[in-house]
Formats: sequence, structure tokens, C-alpha cells
Amino acid sequence: MRLLELKLRNFRQHADTDIRFPCGLTGIVGPNGAGKSTLLEAIGWALYGADATRGTNETLLRTGAPPGARVEVELAFRLGGQEYRVSRSLGGAEVREDGSGAPVATGASGATEFLRRRIGMDRREFFSTYFTGQKELQFLASLGPTERARFLATVLGYDRLRVAQGLVRRQRNSLRTRVEGLRAGLPQEDEVRAARAAAEAELHDARRAVAAAEVKVAEARRRNEEIEPRWEAARRHHERHVEVAAELEAATGAAIAAERETERIRHELLRIELAEKEGERLQVELAELPDLVRQHERLDELARTQERRRALSEEVRELGLELERSEPRLSRLEQAPELLQRYRKELEEAIAEHREVEAALEERKTSWLRDRQDAETKLQSYRDRALELQEQLRKVRAAGRDGLCPTCQRPLGADYERLLASLEDQRAEVTQDGKWWRGRHEQLLQKPSEVAELEEAVRRLEERIADRERKRARCEAALQELEVLREERAARQARRDVLRAELEGLPAGYDAGEHKAVAARIEELRGAEQRMAAVEEVIRRRREWEAAALAADERVREARGRVATATEALAEVSRAAGELESLRQAAEEARAELRRVEIALAEARARASAAERAAAAALAAERDLDERLGEVDRVVSELRHHNDLDSAFTRLRTELNDRIRPELSEIASELMSRLTDGRYGTLELDEAYRIVVVEGGSAKPVISGGEEDIANLVLRLALSRMIAERAGHPLSLLVLDEVFGSLDAVRRENVVRLLRRLGNRFEQVLLVTHLEGMRGAMDHVLRVDFDEATGVSTVRWEEGGG
Repeated sequence: MRLLELKLRNFRQHADTDIRFPCGLTGIVGPNGAGKSTLLEAIGWALYGADATRGTNETLLRTGAPPGARVEVELAFRLGGQEYRVSRSLGGAEVREDGSGAPVATGASGATEFLRRRIGMDRREFFSTYFTGQKELQFLASLGPTERARFLATVLGYDRLRVAQGLVRRQRNSLRTRVEGLRAGLPQEDEVRAARAAAEAELHDARRAVAAAEVKVAEARRRNEEIEPRWEAARRHHERHVEVAAELEAATGAAIAAERETERIRHELLRIELAEKEGERLQVELAELPDLVRQHERLDELARTQERRRALSEEVRELGLELERSEPRLSRLEQAPELLQRYRKELEEAIAEHREVEAALEERKTSWLRDRQDAETKLQSYRDRALELQEQLRKVRAAGRDGLCPTCQRPLGADYERLLASLEDQRAEVTQDGKWWRGRHEQLLQKPSEVAELEEAVRRLEERIADRERKRARCEAALQELEVLREERAARQARRDVLRAELEGLPAGYDAGEHKAVAARIEELRGAEQRMAAVEEVIRRRREWEAAALAADERVREARGRVATATEALAEVSRAAGELESLRQAAEEARAELRRVEIALAEARARASAAERAAAAALAAERDLDERLGEVDRVVSELRHHNDLDSAFTRLRTELNDRIRPELSEIASELMSRLTDGRYGTLELDEAYRIVVVEGGSAKPVISGGEEDIANLVLRLALSRMIAERAGHPLSLLVLDEVFGSLDAVRRENVVRLLRRLGNRFEQVLLVTHLEGMRGAMDHVLRVDFDEATGVSTVRWEEGGG
């Protein structure tokens, strides 16, 4: 992998940073907290997402970024001859390959998984080999033996064998389970073959029964064909007999119905004659109805007039009562104008007096508060002066006659007693004055009686003003009410005059008894009127019923003729229906025999069909048994093959793991010797993959913290070199973050020289450090600073010394 370009937008303290990475040894230099490691964190976030950052996604947004600002990192790198560009934000990610228009992976998880597969390492493996920080140098040392061996196998690619062996073991377990399942489900072989022989014998017997049943069915069909035509002819004669009998019955019924209809029509004609007589009587009775209706309408109008007179009289009486009730209220309200003038004058006088008293109160109160504040200030100044003099006395006494003056730093000598006496006099004077001012302050803390009296006067005037304002408001409301009351009184008087005039113009003379009697008589005649309508409806249908009577007589004659004709036909067909019963019985017996032998044939065929299915099933079961026995043999053979393959994988993994330690130790020893100028020529890994430093041919039992950091750094470099050379990862990048913490200047220079010598294996090395003295050893220098005023990190390229 080779980094090409990195862009940061609002990521941590970087607002808008764009970096193009060159090849060679590049130093990323700047003070602590400037944002150097943030660049490496951004690379990790672009490749592996949130798992490669500190905190949560919400903490990535730059402090002070404008509302709606996006967090975005774009990383371009070359890997295996292809160029990739990954863009990641809080909302998702996408990866493009060789400048293609469409992304090859999208979404946060989709992009991360694509890059993990393409790089061939997960986040932990990547940051534990090619990204190295001072705090991470102890990574391998912190792992247990098993985890350490597994990690090395994983990053070197040998772990693929463990994955493959896991697949083989899962397949072996599956095959073992399959063999057990196949054997558990196998039936007894002798039972299967005996069942097939029994099914074939049953099929032979069933086929013989079908042949016998087919012969009986043919004989029954022949007998049925002989009797059926004779029975059909007799049945047709019988059906004709039934039809004629039905016609006779229908004709008889029609004749009876026609006679009944004729009788009903005659009854209706008699009812019409009675209705005509009743109609003549009702016409005489209804002659007085029109005069009664006109009389009733006149009485209705008088009744409405009488009701109107009663309502008008009641309203006139109510208006008189309302006028009487409003008279006392009107008399009281007429005093409101005079009272309003009086209260307004009293209110103005109270307000003027309140202003005068309130001004006097404010003046006296201000003078009192000013005197109290002055007394408090004076008292505090005397207290401070007393404390100051007391402190000076303490210092002078502490210095003694032979000491220095605490104020001017001159020797006290003979002035010692004089200075003490002067300070004592000053303190006594200050104390005495302070007592006076304390008494004065305590006196001024009490509110003066003059102020209290003025405050009480202000309060009484405020109550007086509020009282006059309420009375003035009530008088103003009374004036408004007086005007309204006068208008309402005039309106009621006018309304009462109008109602009296209307009342005098309404007619009288209404008789309720007469009105009730006329209404009762009209109601009685309305019933007669309805009866007359019904009678007229009956009379109107006379001609209709007379025509119906003629038609009914005709239907009676026709029905009687049909009865005679049907009687003659019934006598004729009765003679030909004599042998019907015997033929019917013979036909039924023939059909019953045919059904019986057909059922027997169907049962025989069903038995034969079942026997055929049973024979086929028995044969299929036998074939399935043979196939399953063969499948068991094949699976057992495959299981033996997977057992052999698992053993081979175990031997191969053991051999490869045994080769890791000496090869890794050999590379680390070479790097250790170069880094320490030959002091430590050998660095070994024991069986638990613990680091052992050899000095003078013997293992050094205790190493210092700096030596341990060197050993861990060398091991990390050796591991990265071994991965690049032997594991097949196309990576040429090495990043070291603050790895010089415990190294002296000489060893720092050795590390840089070592990194230069590794240039043929790692064409791009990024070295992050806060040590300004390392700038001259770099091919390129990227300066990172943090602006406290804006809260933003800045980067710029500077000239290196390489």
C-alpha cells in the first residue's frame, strides 16, 4: 500500500486539510496536541470506520464548525497496481477503483468490508503491524502465548491454513453425522425383500379376480338390454295415464274455481246495490257541512283576536310595572353629576399633597442612606488601618532591635522603641476613632423617626387617592347608567302607548262554547264525508263487476267441457297400463344385478390397483435400500479422506509455526544489531514468543525500559518486513507514531538510518514526532500546528535535511 492523498473536512481539529504524500521518509512534526495523530486516525477511519477512532461518531465533528457542517475524510492510495479512493462521512461511505465513475462499494459497512478483503487484514492486524505507536509497542508482549502465535500466523497469512482446517473439520463432522443418520434410517434388508415377494403374489390374485368380474358384468348388461325397451314402452303409457289424470284433476279444479268466482262476483254486485242506497242517505246529511265550515272559520279568527287582546293587555301591564320600578333608581342616579365634581376636586388635592410629601420623604431618606454609607465606609477604613498597624507591629517585634524595618528595609537599631511606640499610638488612635464610627454606624442603621412618619403620611395619602379614584369611577359609571335608564324609560312609555292603541282597535264578542260545538259537529260530518267517499268508490266499480260476471260464466262452461274430454281420455289409456307393474319389477331386478356386478368389478380393479402400487412401492423400497447402502459406503470413504486431510493440516501448521520464531528472530536480530551499533547482536523469541535480548552470548535477564522499547520496535519492524517479503501482502507502507519517547539521541539516529536502509522494502515511511531535532533526518517534513485563536490545525510542507 502507498498513500497518495488525504483530505479532511471538519474532522477533529482539522477544518480543511489536504495532503499529498510523497515517497521516502516523511516526518510529521509539531507540538503535542497540534493534530498530528489525528491525521493517522483519519486514515484509519477512512479504511475501517468507527472502530478505528476514539470516542463516537458524534465526537468527530470539529468544535466551532458551522451548523450543518459535514464531517468527511477522503483517502487515495495505491495497492496491488490499482488506485483506490475512499470517501467516508457520518452518513456513509463509498469506494471507487482506478477513477471509475460508479463506486465498487457503498455504505459504511459495505465499504469497510470491501477494504478489509482487499487489504487482507482487519483493523487490529493492520494497526498492529504497519501502524506503530509508542503506546502500542507492547502489543505482542501483552498477548498470551496462544494468542501471540495465532496473531503472527494471521498477519503472515498462515492462519488461512487454520481456516481451511476448520472447514475440513466442519465437513468431517457433517459427514460423520450423515453416516450415523444414514445408518440409523436403514430398514431391515430381509424384511424389505420379503415384502416385495408378498406384494407380487397379491397382484397376481387381484388380476385373476378382475377377469372373473368382467365376465359377470357382460352377462348382466346383456339381460338389462333385453328388458329395458319393453319397460320403456310401458313407462310411456303410464306417463300418459298420469298426464290425463292430471288434466282431469286440473279441469275439475278450474270448473270449481270458476263457479266460486261467479258466486263472489254476484256477492259484490249485491254490495254495490246496498252502497247506492247508503249514498243517497249520506248526501242529505252532508248538505249542512259548507255553512258549518264558514261559521267555524269565523270563530277561529275571533279566537286568534281574543288571544292577541290577552297578550297585549299583559304586555301593557308589565311595561307599567317596569316604569314604576325604575323611578327610585332614576332619582338616585340624578345626584351623580354633583358628586362627580366633588370627588374630582378632592382627588386632585390629594395627588398634589402626595407629591409634596413624597418629595420630602425622598430627600430625607437619601440623606440618611448617604450618611449611613459614609459611616460604613469610614468604619471599614479604620478596621483595615487597625489590621495593617497590628501586622506592622508583629513584623517589627519579630525583627527585633537588630533586624530590618519591614517597610524601608533599613536597620532598626536605636529607632526600634520609638517605632514601636509610634505604631502603638497610631493603633490606639485608630481604635478610638473606629469605636466612634462603629457607634455612629449602629445609630444610622435604625430608620429615623422623621422618615418613618413621612412614609406613613405617604401611605395614608395613597389610600385616600385610591378611595377618591374608586368613588370617581363609580360616579362616572352612574352617569352612563343614568343616560341609559332615561332612554329605556322613554322607549317603554312609547311602547305602552302603541300597545294601548292596538288593543282598542281589536274586535270583541268571542264565544268559546259556540266554537267548540261547531267544531264537534264538523268532526262528526267529516266522518260521514269519508264514508261517502268509500261508498262512491264501491258504486264506481259496478260496470267492472258486471263484465267480470259475464267472463266468469264463460269460464265455467269451458271448464265443464274440459272435464268431459279428460274423462273420456282417461278411460282409454287405463286399459293399456295393466302390465306396467310386472315389467317395472323385472327392469329393477336387472338394473340391481348390473349395479352389483359393476361394484364387484370396481372393487376387484381397486384391489388390483392397490396391489400394483404396493408391488411398485416394495420394488422402489428395495431399490432405495440398495442406493442408500451404496451412499453409506461412499460417505464412509469420504469421511476417511477428511480425517487424513485434517491430520495433514495439523502437521503443516505445526511445521509453519515452528518456522515463524527462528525466521522472525533472525530478521529482528539483524535490525537490533544495526539499531544498537552491534551492542546487542541477537534478539530471540522463546516458545511463548517472549522477547529475549542476548548480550555477549548470554540472555540478558533484565532490560531497561528504553531497551525494551527498542526490542519491541525492532520486533514490529521485523514483523512488517517479514509480512512484506513472505506473507504475500502487497504493502509498502510503514507508519511510526511517537516511538522515540524513551530513546536517546544516538538511538534515534540509528532508528532513522535503519528506516532508510529499509527503503527497498517500505517505499513510504511516515514518522510522527514532536521532537524538532528530528527534522534534519527526514526526506520531507510536514509541519502541523494548532491555532489557539481559531481552534483549527494547520499543515504546511517544510524542507527536510535528507
